[in-house]
Amino acid sequence: MYRFLTFLVLSLLVSAGLYAQNQSFTGYIEGGDQAMERNDHYNAFRLYDIAADPEWEEDRAYEERIAEVYYKAGVAAYRATAYREAEKYMLQLQSRPEITKYPLVKYFMGQSAFRQGNYDQAAANFQLFLDEQPNAPEEYRSAALAQINDSNWAIDALARSEDVILQHMPEGLNTENSDVMYVRGPNGTRYFTSNNFEFKKDTVSPKRQLSRILRQTGERTAVPLLNSINLPGKNVAHTAFNLEMTQVYYSVCDFRNYDELICDLYRADIGADGEWANPVKLDLNVAGYSTTQPSIGLDATDGGSFLYFASDRPGGMGGLDLYRAALAPDGSLGAPANLDKLNTAGDDASPFWYGPRQTLYFATDGRFTFGGLDIYKSYLIDGRFRRPVNLGNPVNSSADEAYYTRFDDPDQAYVASRRPVEEALFYSEERDVCCYDLYEFTPDPRLDLQALTFNKLTGKELPGATVALYKITPTGPELIEEITNLEDNEFNFLVEPGGKYELKATKDGFTEDLDAFDLASPELKDLSFIERRLELNPKVNLDIFTFNNVDLSELTGATVSLYEVNEDGTLTLVREITNPIGNDSHFDLEIGKNYRIEARKDGFGQAYTEVDLRNYSPDQGGTIRRDLYLGQTLEVYVIDGRTDDPLNNATLRLSKSDGELVDERSNPTGNDFYYTVNLDQPFILNTRREGYFPRTDTLVFTQQDLVDGGGKLIYYVPLFSDNLNDFLPFEVYFDNDHPDPRTTSFTTRLSYDETYEPYIGNEEIFKKEAGEGLPEEDAFIERGNIAQFFEQEVKTGYKQLQRFADALIQHMRSGRSFNLELQGSASPRAETEYNRRLSGRRITSVKNFLATYRDGALLPYIKNKQLTYTESALGESTAKLAKIYERLDQVRESIYSQPASLERRVVLRAGLNLKK
Repeated sequence: MYRFLTFLVLSLLVSAGLYAQNQSFTGYIEGGDQAMERNDHYNAFRLYDIAADPEWEEDRAYEERIAEVYYKAGVAAYRATAYREAEKYMLQLQSRPEITKYPLVKYFMGQSAFRQGNYDQAAANFQLFLDEQPNAPEEYRSAALAQINDSNWAIDALARSEDVILQHMPEGLNTENSDVMYVRGPNGTRYFTSNNFEFKKDTVSPKRQLSRILRQTGERTAVPLLNSINLPGKNVAHTAFNLEMTQVYYSVCDFRNYDELICDLYRADIGADGEWANPVKLDLNVAGYSTTQPSIGLDATDGGSFLYFASDRPGGMGGLDLYRAALAPDGSLGAPANLDKLNTAGDDASPFWYGPRQTLYFATDGRFTFGGLDIYKSYLIDGRFRRPVNLGNPVNSSADEAYYTRFDDPDQAYVASRRPVEEALFYSEERDVCCYDLYEFTPDPRLDLQALTFNKLTGKELPGATVALYKITPTGPELIEEITNLEDNEFNFLVEPGGKYELKATKDGFTEDLDAFDLASPELKDLSFIERRLELNPKVNLDIFTFNNVDLSELTGATVSLYEVNEDGTLTLVREITNPIGNDSHFDLEIGKNYRIEARKDGFGQAYTEVDLRNYSPDQGGTIRRDLYLGQTLEVYVIDGRTDDPLNNATLRLSKSDGELVDERSNPTGNDFYYTVNLDQPFILNTRREGYFPRTDTLVFTQQDLVDGGGKLIYYVPLFSDNLNDFLPFEVYFDNDHPDPRTTSFTTRLSYDETYEPYIGNEEIFKKEAGEGLPEEDAFIERGNIAQFFEQEVKTGYKQLQRFADALIQHMRSGRSFNLELQGSASPRAETEYNRRLSGRRITSVKNFLATYRDGALLPYIKNKQLTYTESALGESTAKLAKIYERLDQVRESIYSQPASLERRVVLRAGLNLKK
């Protein structure tokens, strides 16, 4: 049995006083109580309303019981859907001192406000009820919580009202009683159900109304069907034709109690004249329960026909449920199946199948509604019903809407509504309860788009997200609508066929998801319902702070790069941040991924860290902090120790003094290496290359080194060939009569570098004297020759001596021996013997240099004869004597000229290796 959409006419009741056995103040209260016991809420309200009249003030019980009357009148009015009256009496009750006896007042005020569309006021009353009545029955507290959510949903949904105009259908189709279920039949006929017929043989007083199916042809007045269909004494309603228009299904209902109906489904044949014949009760009815409101639909997926209906039979989810049963070509029906994806704990009824869009429309009060029953729709795709979508305002209102139907050619829809508007034939200020009227409208031609948000990590539905719909235009994305759904993960939009769109889903604590799609694409162009899945990954907030590793101060202006580490180890840049005024950078990370973070800044070495969230649980916290300390950049360049040329393909190993490896790598195509080091901390650098002696350097850099390098640390590593012959022969040069001028000793205590420095200091004297007395042009040439000599011979020779000494040290350390030939020469200004002794002193100065170089590194090898010398003090015997002898009397030519200077030298050559 059910009261859903009961077609009772309330305005034709005889005087409510008939229900009062004693027409007094207490008598009307007792009459109202009796009416409430039999669920006759409307008459109960009218009786309480009479009792509330101030004319009873003289009654001794009035003052004692008037608060009780206000409360009972308000509750009865609410149950009878007289919401304004319910609100009025509850407000009157609030001024009474007995208000504390009635803890549900705010609850009913909230419900009454909600059913009038005053959603803000409703939510406020429900919240006051929850705050003030913590011990109220749980069923009311749960309902209040749900209604707060409903109110918030309705407020948001009203802001998205569609541009649809509902037209009240004309009188004749609409009456002062309920009129529902407008459908198109064969040959242009229209059918609807009206509750405008008096039940003349009713045994209940006042008499009730009966519903009848009416047919309208053309512009003629609608007439009831024959009594073989509209059975006497029964409510006959709802019309559903099969696809061939050869059979029709309808409901036949009996009264149970005063305002309850119990219905069964019938089927009749349609004759050639359009008359209904051979009515038969269907076998799928269940005795004692309602089976009602039929609709026939064709599933385009498999081509099967189904009979949809509503029923309160056992095994449902609550109230009326939606069912369907397969309909065979011969009219036989399969076993009914509960549409559990659509049904709720409330009432789900008045199904209507719309074939062109494979859509089932139905009425429900078990989902978010604007009040009471709302029309929802669900698309059947690949045999599965999609999530139902509310048709929105203005199709739905704060009143009840049901019996939605829709037809093509033209595309027109119809709905039955109890909205209290002026056009409604039943409506008046005194009579705000009653009946359904029929409305028609042109449906919105746009397509339904449903976006669903999910937790990407768990796959579960994700409520509380915000989804924005953008239309892609030639000038860029254009925001169409943005919806925040705090209750579930469903977001419903309308889109133009063939348009290009993008969805953007966001939620605090989650990454965003973007979904672009083209409705003109082959996979979407023929769909009337678009479902898109948006997956948001729980995110972790990553806070990166950069510091100077030298003094631990905040390091501003660093660039921080976030990379995702792919399964193959490669890196994909996710985001890069440069903070010019701070040392903090902030990123959103996705749980389930692996990341590498790198920080860099000019003049500093790179720092990095890794954050692995592949096995991360959100319970571990939503924020991760990493501090990155950037040391100084060390640039190392490997060069040939003899030529200073870049030396590619070296291998470098940098480690800390405690042996901890910093880095080891080769550079096949270059000579540059980059490291991050800390100031005042020792590092060990090992360098090697094939064909060269390996080298180990201990590096310690100071703040001054950084200043001297202009914010950089640069270190050159000269590698020396392991073949000393690559260095030889070369010459080193001496000042006139040096070392130890005007002496005859064959040896000296001076080292070559001690004679070299003063010699270099005399370069300007040599240039001046070399051009003395010559014409200006010749003098210019001579001075240039001297400058070139000092640069290319003297200085280069000294540099070569140092590099050779370095190579010789490594040669000795490798265990090898070497014989070095030293050949000394002099210019022929003095006597031959003097020059020979001078040449010996020059050879000795070179030997002294090698013995003391780098703190005597070669001295042990000299002592143990691993390094030996072959000496030749030649004096002037190799000089180009002829040209010099011509001008020995001239100081310029014999001392300061380039030819004379070239003769004052020691030649270093590879000698005979005496150790085989």
